[in-house]
Amino acid sequence: MAIHRPCGTFDYSYYQSKAILRTRLQWGLLLAFIAFLYSFYFWANEYILSLLIVICSFVIGMLGLQIITGYAGQISIGHAAFLGVGMYTVGCAEAHLGLNYWWTVPLAGLVAAVVGGVFGSTAAKLKELYLAFATLAAHFIIVYVISNWRSMTRGTDGIWITRPTPILGLDFGTEAGYYLWALTACVLMTYFATNLSRSKLGRAFVAVRDNDIAANVMGINIVYTKMVAFAIGSFFAGIAGAVLSGYYAYVNIEWFTLDDSIWFLGFLVVGGFGSIFGAISGAVLWKLLDELVASRLSEMLSGVLGTEAFYVSAAFSLILYALIIIVFLVFEPRGIAHRWQIIKASYRLWPFSY
Repeated sequence: MAIHRPCGTFDYSYYQSKAILRTRLQWGLLLAFIAFLYSFYFWANEYILSLLIVICSFVIGMLGLQIITGYAGQISIGHAAFLGVGMYTVGCAEAHLGLNYWWTVPLAGLVAAVVGGVFGSTAAKLKELYLAFATLAAHFIIVYVISNWRSMTRGTDGIWITRPTPILGLDFGTEAGYYLWALTACVLMTYFATNLSRSKLGRAFVAVRDNDIAANVMGINIVYTKMVAFAIGSFFAGIAGAVLSGYYAYVNIEWFTLDDSIWFLGFLVVGGFGSIFGAISGAVLWKLLDELVASRLSEMLSGVLGTEAFYVSAAFSLILYALIIIVFLVFEPRGIAHRWQIIKASYRLWPFSY
């Protein structure tokens, strides 16, 4: 029997009821939005493209943190360090093994996944504050190893990286060409994260997050599930680092600090836990604010404060980020994703009030 939904939408099977997009209008809007994003290749200037490339990279990284924290319920305060693992894997693979950039991208994800799985296995039996300290320790351990393993990572000097070689005539050395690669990687990783959250493993993540004792009674291996969550989330972080390092063509230890890890977690709260849209919206808001405050505000204040404008804008950005997170924690603890669900429900039910 068909299940009736608002506005004449019916589900005739279980698969229809579990579908992410249920109507042709939703599919049309999604495809139109993706086409609009790809259209930036033809008309956007280098400034807009550079900002979008950074946003795409951080969206991939935020998706990984959503899998670890939003779905599996494991707090991670060292997520930026796994971006660093991906970035340095690209640099080391090119410098020492002579690999082409395209071969280093999946390698970056795999190395980050292995490192994340190792730390995830050690923290699998920890909870709450103790788990947060374990992931904090992981950040400092990774940074220490990268800083002191000079024969491999060149320490604090950093590593120069070669831009991706052309494919099908596309020059990835330009802003427009590299934007196509960054956006394609972002779309694919978003697709994987969305389907992972709906799979058997994704449901196991949610079960462990909600009540690990009940999940254990149902036959879910808690230690294995937590370890896999860390590994998959770190894989996403490694891919994000590979995309970002290929764009900057350079990697340095100062590019993934503890502050970045904290803001990753903070803007995941703003976007909303347990939602792919929440991860995307949180990353986009973070990088847009970062660009607005750090760059634009600094330029506006430079005429008045001179060289001090940079430090004032940097301090103001920290205050603004903290205020935004506090406001969401108080007034919308379920994040932007929950507000978006309310807006969609209002649209589906209009003009009825219930």
